[in-house]
Amino acid sequence: MTVSGRQLQQSRIDQVLKHIHGNLDKPLAVTSLAKIGGWSRWQFNRVFSFETGQSASQYVRGLRLSLAAEMLLFTDQRIIDIGLACGFGSDISFSRSFKQHFGCPPAQYRRRGLPCLLTTPLCLDPELLPDRSLRARVPGIRLDSKPAFSVTGRSDKVQGLFSPSPDFERKVPELWRSVSRAGALADECPSFGVLDLSQGPGSGFSYLAGVESANAPAGQALETLSVPAQNYVVISFQGPMTSLSDILKWFFSAWLPYAGCKAIYGYDLEVYPPGFDPRAPEVAMEYWLPVTLNKPLILRHAPIG
Repeated sequence: MTVSGRQLQQSRIDQVLKHIHGNLDKPLAVTSLAKIGGWSRWQFNRVFSFETGQSASQYVRGLRLSLAAEMLLFTDQRIIDIGLACGFGSDISFSRSFKQHFGCPPAQYRRRGLPCLLTTPLCLDPELLPDRSLRARVPGIRLDSKPAFSVTGRSDKVQGLFSPSPDFERKVPELWRSVSRAGALADECPSFGVLDLSQGPGSGFSYLAGVESANAPAGQALETLSVPAQNYVVISFQGPMTSLSDILKWFFSAWLPYAGCKAIYGYDLEVYPPGFDPRAPEVAMEYWLPVTLNKPLILRHAPIG
């Protein structure tokens, strides 16, 4: 596909996404969405999946459920009215879908009062993403929360991505190699990189590489860091590990300023799945940024009935 052809394809997907975001309370049949983009149903399914990493039906369902979750947290509307406003045909279908997605019924989610597993609308506006080459790697972003926990491993002070003299890309791999040599990494357990930014901006920060303390081996010269309970914006990254810094720079400069939340100085997390290999051509991991929620992330993008 030529560059101009790719840009046209992306522009048409942008139009489909804008229609979805503004009509979550209305029927959104795949055939109708395909017509907006000017494709057949088969072509649309292929292109939408290529550009977003998921099917249109999965994307719509995730946004509708996330919108419903925000309405449970930030409005006093009845649960049955929230379900209808978010495009569900009955209270039974809404409750069943909600429990399947969030792991608990709507009433329990409301009582808990914590944002969890909230999918945000894809941000593909070319004005916010001037480097069109990043489009295929735009990450999924959600709002989540995590209770307090502790990580055990090894740490060092590093200079980050935005430092005048960053050494992050050199020191952090050295730390992970040290933790691996100590036998602290296990193929069956996720690993965590904890960026201690709790003291605010400065010349550097402490980075700890390790595993959740319950999974750490005994008898090793390791240190433990306690991470408090926090709300997070979670960036789900897929691609070459060398591209992560570009995605984070895009996130801080183009996504976060327009979102309904504010980054705070706390403990950023890099979450790596079991058996993670940073040398692989394509990797999958998550970056968890602690935030305070100024306003709902989804409600401002969609009608609430």
